[in-house]
Amino acid sequence: MRLSLLLACLSLPLISSTAFAQDEDEDGFDLDDFDEEEEDEEEVERLDAPAEGDEDSLDMPDEDEFDDLDFGGDPEDEELDFDSELDELGEDEIGGEGEDNVGIYRDFVDNMDDLGPEEELIAWERYLEEYPNTLFRDRIERRMDEITEGLYGQRIRDPNAGYKDAKDQEIELARPLVLENIDPRTHGHISVELGIPAYLSGNAEVEYALARQMSVRAAYRNRYTGGNLEVGAKYAFIKSKRLNLIATGIADFRYNTDPGYPAFRPQVAVGKVFDIGGGLHVQAQGGVDLELGRDPFSMRYVGGANITYIASETVQVFAEGSLNYKDSQLPGDYPNFQFHVLTFGIKFVPGGQPMTAGLAANVPVAYQYWGYHFGAVQADLNYYADDLLPKVF
Repeated sequence: MRLSLLLACLSLPLISSTAFAQDEDEDGFDLDDFDEEEEDEEEVERLDAPAEGDEDSLDMPDEDEFDDLDFGGDPEDEELDFDSELDELGEDEIGGEGEDNVGIYRDFVDNMDDLGPEEELIAWERYLEEYPNTLFRDRIERRMDEITEGLYGQRIRDPNAGYKDAKDQEIELARPLVLENIDPRTHGHISVELGIPAYLSGNAEVEYALARQMSVRAAYRNRYTGGNLEVGAKYAFIKSKRLNLIATGIADFRYNTDPGYPAFRPQVAVGKVFDIGGGLHVQAQGGVDLELGRDPFSMRYVGGANITYIASETVQVFAEGSLNYKDSQLPGDYPNFQFHVLTFGIKFVPGGQPMTAGLAANVPVAYQYWGYHFGAVQADLNYYADDLLPKVF
C-alpha cells in the first residue's frame, strides 16, 4: 500500500506536464507565432508609410491651388471624336422628356443613306420635333445648313407650322417685270414705266392663291393698246418642288378702255429653277391676245422669256425679252406689225421680308409700224402674302 501511494505521487508532475502540452497543441496558441504576426504588421505599416522627409507629398492642394491645376486644356475648345463621344454618353441613356439617346440617333443616321437631300432635310426637321432636347442638336443643325446651302439658300421651314412636305413648298420662281407671272401665289404687284418721248404706263395687280396650284387675279394695266381692266385665273398643272419645275395655263379677260372692246388672252408657260450658284431661274411663255370686240377681228401674238440669277440673298439680276406682233391685214406683201423689247435690270430683296423691289431699262430691239417708245425705265414692287391669307383648297 505504501509503495502504491509513493508511485502515485511521483507520477502527478509527469501527468500535469503532458496535459499542459496537449492543451497547448490543441489550442494552436504559440508565442512564437504571435511574435511573427506582430513583425508582419509592422512590415506592412513600414511599407505603407511615406518615406522620411516625404510627409508633405500626400497633402491635397488647397482650393486656390486646385483651380490652378492643368488638366490638359478646356474641353469646350476641343472637338471630341464622334465615336468616343457616343460611347461616353451610353447607348440607351435618356436624360428626360424630348431627349434621345445614342441608339436612337445612330439608327436614324443609318436610315439616311437612301434619302435625297430634300427628304433628308425633312426627316431631320421631324426628328427635331420629336426630340427637341436632342443631345446632338448642334450636329444636326450643321448638317441641315449644309444641305440647304447647296439646295435653296434657306431652310425649308415654315416658322408657324414647322416643316413642310415637298408637295406644300413654294418654288418661289422669280416674277418677270413686263411678262405675266406664271407662279400661282398670293401677292400684290405695282409698277411704273416712263419712256421717251412721252410714254407713261402704270400697273397695279392683286393675285390670290385659292390652292397651291391655282390662283385668281384682278388688275389695272396700261398696255400698248391703252388702259385695261383685267380679271383672270391660272392653273399650274405641274408644280414640283422636287424638280423645281412649273408649267402653267393662263386665262385672262381684259376690257380695253380707249377704245372700248373686250379681249381674251390665253397663254401657256413653263419655268424651272436650276441649282447654279444661288439659283438660276429660267422661264418662257407664249399665247395670243384675241381682240374680240374689234371690227375687223384682230389677233396679236404675245410672249417672251426671262432669266433671273440669284446673286445673293438680297440681290437678283435679270434679263427679259417680250414680243408683241400680229399679221398684217393690208393688201399686198407688207411686213407684220411688231414691237419687241429687251429688258434688263436688278431686284433687291429686303432682309427677312417677303418682297422684292426692282429697277430696269426697257429697250426696243425690233419694231415695225408700232413705236410706243424709244426706251424707258421701269420700277416695280412685289409683296408676297402666302402666309397671311389662307388657301381655300
